[in-house]
Amino acid sequence: MTAPLFRLEDVRRRWGAVEALRGVSLEIRAGEIILLTGPSGSGKSTLLRILTGSLRPTSGRTEVGGVDLAAMTPHELRAYKRTCGIVEQGNLLVPQLDVHRNVLAGLLARWSWHRILLSALWPIERERVSALLGELGLADRQWEVTANLSGGQQQRVAVARALISSPTILVADEPTASLDSANAIEVTQMRVDAARRAGATLSVCTHWIGMALSFMERVIGLSGGTIEIDCHARDYEHREHREHGEHRRGQGERVDEGPRASLLDGALGRP
Repeated sequence: MTAPLFRLEDVRRRWGAVEALRGVSLEIRAGEIILLTGPSGSGKSTLLRILTGSLRPTSGRTEVGGVDLAAMTPHELRAYKRTCGIVEQGNLLVPQLDVHRNVLAGLLARWSWHRILLSALWPIERERVSALLGELGLADRQWEVTANLSGGQQQRVAVARALISSPTILVADEPTASLDSANAIEVTQMRVDAARRAGATLSVCTHWIGMALSFMERVIGLSGGTIEIDCHARDYEHREHREHGEHRRGQGERVDEGPRASLLDGALGRP
């Protein structure tokens, strides 16, 4: 078996008197497609920020490829961060710019200042951006002002921006929170397909488990800063349906109905 890409040992993170992560130990292998879930305040976003090197744990050890992140020099840490593509809940696009330049923003951290200046004056990397947008169903939107796009289309632009640098690690923090169910499913599938084509490790953080579960390989559930669930997505789905499906149907409810249905609530014994 290959060595894990990530290894976390007893990782803790405090914000003043609040302990956001409490002794998290975890291994993630390269190329895994992971659903990270849990209620608000459970530590999901904190964990993602530690994995991408943008936040240091208060204690514990975080290894990437066998190297402790805490032992990296500033230059090494910047180089590592450039291997990470991040899709935020707020897509952080510049609405006044066209789609092309918003996608190119994903390359700015890798470019010299004169190339950044050139990109502001002239639409460079046209073919590269066009090919990526085509994979995401936006082939005819490259020169559209981003503000004119729908919410689902803007999320695809955010995905393209994260993928343009060919990251080996892709994380998405509540990326479909503002979308309706149809757009959320479509964008999630495109993100997973893109990660698989690139061979990237993908972690999707969401409350919307029912929408994302069928695309995932592994489910990691956090509660109160600790890992309460870590299993294959199929095992989680089978257990959830077995333990709670009949109960909900008996009450006249449809399993996983509604945009915020949380299977984790049942799995963790919450009402």
